[in-house]
Amino acid sequence: MRVLAALLLLTLLAAPAAALSYDCTYTRYCVEERSCQPSGLTLNIRPRAEAESPDQWEMETGGAASARVIPVRQLRDPLGDSFSYVSAMEFDTIHLVSIFKHGITRYSMHNSVEGIQSQNFHGTCVVAP
Repeated sequence: MRVLAALLLLTLLAAPAAALSYDCTYTRYCVEERSCQPSGLTLNIRPRAEAESPDQWEMETGGAASARVIPVRQLRDPLGDSFSYVSAMEFDTIHLVSIFKHGITRYSMHNSVEGIQSQNFHGTCVVAP
């Protein structure tokens, strides 16, 4: 009986923690050297259903009518306080979302559009229910 209990405990300890999803709201939008403007952008970041490794996630942008899902890779701070999610280069654009302590977040898009190579959003993320 003790051996069975010990094996069960080892199995539970070895199991990965449940991956969390995040709902992010960005209230400020800044482009290059221009002044910042109010923003209503929302993102949802969640583990990919068909993921083959634990760093495979997806980011959904926009509302229901204009939703776009972008595959992203999770990068973790070794201390576990911060996470970043980065996309592959797609249509000359790369996406980077960083979530820091207390849900503070930054979302950046870097692209080759003339005069607008960097767009940055400032906001907060919460763990999705």
